[in-house]
Amino acid sequence: AIPSIEHLSVTRDQFDSIDFSNNHITSLDNFPRLNRLSSLYLSGNDVERVDARNLRRNLPGLKTLVLTGNRVAGWDVLGDLGVGCPGLEFLSLAGNPVT
Repeated sequence: AIPSIEHLSVTRDQFDSIDFSNNHITSLDNFPRLNRLSSLYLSGNDVERVDARNLRRNLPGLKTLVLTGNRVAGWDVLGDLGVGCPGLEFLSLAGNPVT
């Protein structure tokens, strides 16, 4: 299982979507510049933190983000997603303890 996001620069920005479902990722951070990426699937992880600055700078085309079954608990994380992903069209937070 993957504990963190790293070494994605080896993809050379050739993918429209990346599926990291069912791993142990705790934070959305450390993304290299991926202009082409529009969909990111992270269901069944342990995501509880978002680096808005990294997302905004390096994933400008992100439109779909699936965070079903993670540990997103606070409104601060949702605010960070709003700042980090201004072009987001679809967000799934089902199965998260958002209060």
